[in-house]
Amino acid sequence: MSSELVEKDLTFAGLVGMIDPERKEAADAVKVAKEAGIRPIMITGDHRDTAEAIAARLGIIKEGDDDAVITGAELNELSDEKFAQVVGHYSVYARVSPEHKVRIVKAWQQEGKVVAMTGDGVNDGITGTEVSKGASDMVLADDNFSTIIVAVEEGRKVFSNIQKTIQYLLSANLGEVLTLFIATMLNWDTLLPVHLLWINLVTDTFPAIALGVEPAERDVMSHEPRGKKSNFFSGGVLSSVVYQGITQGALTLIVYKMSIMFPAHTAANTNLSAQALYDLQHGDALTMAFATLGLIQLFHAFNVKSIYQSIFKVGLFRNKSFNYGILVSFLLLAATIVIPGFNDLFSVTHLDAYQWAIVAGTSFAIIPIVEIVKFFQRKAGKGA
Repeated sequence: MSSELVEKDLTFAGLVGMIDPERKEAADAVKVAKEAGIRPIMITGDHRDTAEAIAARLGIIKEGDDDAVITGAELNELSDEKFAQVVGHYSVYARVSPEHKVRIVKAWQQEGKVVAMTGDGVNDGITGTEVSKGASDMVLADDNFSTIIVAVEEGRKVFSNIQKTIQYLLSANLGEVLTLFIATMLNWDTLLPVHLLWINLVTDTFPAIALGVEPAERDVMSHEPRGKKSNFFSGGVLSSVVYQGITQGALTLIVYKMSIMFPAHTAANTNLSAQALYDLQHGDALTMAFATLGLIQLFHAFNVKSIYQSIFKVGLFRNKSFNYGILVSFLLLAATIVIPGFNDLFSVTHLDAYQWAIVAGTSFAIIPIVEIVKFFQRKAGKGA
């Protein structure tokens, strides 16, 4: 029976439409990507008008910005050289084939960009097309765009934590080197080898490991991409290592010299011989320098929770591993001074409350000093 005989004397009852909506998390992922300096590009086999409407709804393009949309047929008319010149103009590709995806990826890569591609269409599947995989350096097992955003955030966190650990370790060790170097040049007998070994053991181990598992900073996805040529010393890390190391060494030497100039034990309040009095005064100065250098590194660990942000904004006690690491390190450092028997082993003396106050106050000074420097760095536009 022909359609002409069947489709006659009909009554219109309505229309039935179908929609394949974008994923619920897609719009939020696009928004976060843009804030992070990532440019989302939409590639689809759908009609141009459909692609444009969805892209506008997701925030990939502005409403009515049809100049940012190109079809596969129009793409075929462009040479590779011409397409490389105009690739930045387009954010939406409609009616494309898998071969077009390779051209798009390569064109962006020629611009020096890092490209990630994902999709859930019939041409993509759960693992992507072979041509897409062949043009990629890394393939995601999950075909969700939001997975890329999560991966970027995790990558930024890991990179940042490595930078923090490097900054902490190098600045601390630079402080130790400068302390010994300057003291040697001035003929000051400040620290013994056992002191440095113990400081390195208790301050470079637990805090450094804990910094490696710091939670991501709250604004980690609001920064621009760091660039392909960046390294662990980029972003002001190297300059921070230098001035923070110098500061730690200077504060330690100041405590040592002040203890020598204004000793807690004098001939007026002791019945010791001159040699015994000298040994006691020197022992106090050495102990205070040892305690200051160790404690200043523990305080400084809080500074490197963020390279530029104030420690009061990054969450001082969010990382439980860090808190426990600092506490254990402090107890191990203090044990060498306050527990009887360790004094002879480490060649240190007992410190009174006044001397501990000097050590603690001077060591804590590293925090306001770094906070002031960070403030001016932020004013200069760094860390934004």
